[in-house]
Amino acid sequence: MKGIRAFALAGVSLLSVATPAFAQDKVAKDADEVGFSDNEIVVSARRREESLQDVPLVVNAVTAETLDKLNIREFKDVASLVPGLQLGQSQNGIGAQATLRGVAYDVNASGNNGTIEFYLNEAHISAGQLFISMYDVGQIEVLRGPQGTLRGRASPSGSITVGTRKPVLDQAGGYLNGFVNDIHGWNINGAINVPIIEDKLAIRVAGVMDQNQENRVRSINNPLDPHQETQSGRVSIRFEPFDFLTLNGNYSRTQRKSRSFYQAESASLRDPAQPASAVVIRAEDRLSTMNQPARYTQDYEVFNWSGQLRLAGQKLDYVGAVNKQKYVTNIPSDTGGFYDARYSLALRSANQATNTSGKEVTHEFRLSNEERIGGMFDYVVGYFYDKLDSPTALIQQTPVFGGIVSPNTLLTIANTPITRGGGSVEKSFFGNLTAHIGDQLEISGGLRHIKYHSDGFLTIAGAPVAAAAENRDLKATIYSASVTYRFTPDLMVYASTGSSWRPGSSTNPTILREIANPSPLLSSFYFPQPERSKSYEIGLKSEWFDKRLRLNLTAYHQDFENYAYSSRNIFIAASRSVNGALVPNVFTAGPAIAVGVPAKVEGVEAEIGFRVTDRFDIGATLSYALSKIKNGRIPCNDYSPRDGVPDAAGSVPTFAQIQTANGGEQVAVCSVNYRAGVGAPFSATVTSEFSQPIGFGDAYLRGLFTYQGDSQNDPANAFDNVKAYGLLNLFAGIRSDDGSWDIGVYGKNITNVGRVLNTPASVQNVTYQVAGATGVVGGVGLTTYRQVQLYTNPREFGVNFTARFGSR
Repeated sequence: MKGIRAFALAGVSLLSVATPAFAQDKVAKDADEVGFSDNEIVVSARRREESLQDVPLVVNAVTAETLDKLNIREFKDVASLVPGLQLGQSQNGIGAQATLRGVAYDVNASGNNGTIEFYLNEAHISAGQLFISMYDVGQIEVLRGPQGTLRGRASPSGSITVGTRKPVLDQAGGYLNGFVNDIHGWNINGAINVPIIEDKLAIRVAGVMDQNQENRVRSINNPLDPHQETQSGRVSIRFEPFDFLTLNGNYSRTQRKSRSFYQAESASLRDPAQPASAVVIRAEDRLSTMNQPARYTQDYEVFNWSGQLRLAGQKLDYVGAVNKQKYVTNIPSDTGGFYDARYSLALRSANQATNTSGKEVTHEFRLSNEERIGGMFDYVVGYFYDKLDSPTALIQQTPVFGGIVSPNTLLTIANTPITRGGGSVEKSFFGNLTAHIGDQLEISGGLRHIKYHSDGFLTIAGAPVAAAAENRDLKATIYSASVTYRFTPDLMVYASTGSSWRPGSSTNPTILREIANPSPLLSSFYFPQPERSKSYEIGLKSEWFDKRLRLNLTAYHQDFENYAYSSRNIFIAASRSVNGALVPNVFTAGPAIAVGVPAKVEGVEAEIGFRVTDRFDIGATLSYALSKIKNGRIPCNDYSPRDGVPDAAGSVPTFAQIQTANGGEQVAVCSVNYRAGVGAPFSATVTSEFSQPIGFGDAYLRGLFTYQGDSQNDPANAFDNVKAYGLLNLFAGIRSDDGSWDIGVYGKNITNVGRVLNTPASVQNVTYQVAGATGVVGGVGLTTYRQVQLYTNPREFGVNFTARFGSR
């Protein structure tokens, strides 16, 4: 526990110099209401409504007002308000990434059970469905630390719950919100609320339309502009036929179409050993070398419903959902422009066409007390069920040349169908009991018993890959416990412990899908063992000076067994099936292979906020997390030289080099001591708002500053470290006294900070086959560019407006 004490002391030091933050959602009416609690935030982190300051765990609540004020229009932008949280989406539109408390999750590498789990209106949902659009949101709750004894699936780092606005039963109303910016983007969203039977039945209809230039990357080899458009609509119903019964339901449909180019950078700019590019491209140029754009469409349907029955001081809750999703992607095989204009259009347009669909059905029943039992006890018991089916079918196009690769030697483009099928079923029983001993002491504990089954198969050109066959039955029991002591109504301390569990990833067979002959060593990485973890946390929550000052501080330690680590961009020497024949080839297992390793995380989190006057408040939230892997056995690139240490250079080895270095094996293995998660250990958010009456309303000025410290992403990648940076957003405008309208201007990334946040070690390349006198062999065509997988958003200026009426 030495580390925790050190981190706690570091956190106090940070707080002593931090600029306070977190503007409140409403202006206090007079001097007696200047404190924070005049606009108390209520959360349901423990499955019952409580004040945010009363919950013995770290909860970051982002209200609808905050989303509107800071022009948060995409779910991933919520991370700018929650230090330590990183949210992102893969360029193919399928995968989502989320990091919290120093532990990373990438759906492409870690499967469907994330280190963070996501919920919409309390029902479990895939991360990708939240990333695609966000509108008419009531509140977002980010819970840090192990979750699972009270909420859905077990998750080691936290959970994020998004609640949409519910219909209002006694008053009609609605809103219209929109913006337009200087980088060819616009968004308009709104809602109408109509009571059908006053105080009994109401309906709410909401929707959004959004267009933008996607990643704003243009190609030097194609005149098309990047483009993305999203449309979504939601219908919600609320029915309260009796005082003891509440029913809610909603249906939403979301569609997105995207056309984009992958950003490139001349490899020699970071690695002088690489040959110079014919056209020098810097990251800040936002350019690509692709001949054809990547295209994808996404289509989501979400049916979400809930009910609550209240009788004899008890509550019976039910939450259910059916989530359907469909992705269709066409990603060019040549993303680096290796084939120039001399080659045929058919070759330059060769791609991987993917058709992925998914259906998730989830149900949860909970029984809990509405009135405290014996004036002392609160309880929750329940059952959770989740079934997921996610078949994937794709066509891999592979060029076959006759002899030396040239525009005149293309023989054919081979089409190889690949199918991955399967799914999972998770069932669990859970319970939690809380004892309130007097007004000061609270003791709480819970258990969840999990049964998990998954199955799957993989076929290449109709032939099954035995190593990818899956049929797993797993069991686990997790726990949580906490002790809370309240010295005064405004000062609380707590200590908690808990465990978590995740099944090992089943996505590795999909990532390695083109490998037709996996060896026993490579096959051993297909299905990692389940991950287990234990966490310990201490915290303080307090308000001072008549609630003008809020100070919260938490320190934690977490140990992992078989932590799901993503080993990135691994080269493998194996065979590909081409027209039914096995052809030697060099594969890049991207974006990553998930493996289980021992790891630990220690960190500290803090929030400080100060309301100076009823019209001026400032504050900050800070997070520091250091994660470590101890002697983790991972697949690696270890060829130059072969020394048991992952190569940090970005060269692409040949088939012979891989097999020679590995003694005939298809992949190398290293023992490493790495950080467990990517991203900066230290991050902070500072917000502030000042308003001034102007007769018919208020003029306001607010700011949001997010800071990311130095970061080492992939230790085996010499080119992806990120220097510390800060992003400044400013907002100004006028609003009516009653909040019925608001007109403002904004600037995001005011100082135009540009950072490459993620880039692979190797240059962009394309694989092909060569038919010669000795048969068909695989080849790799290298470019002089490295892909920029993630870059900071460009500077943006815009105008936004909001109009509200009635119940809003």
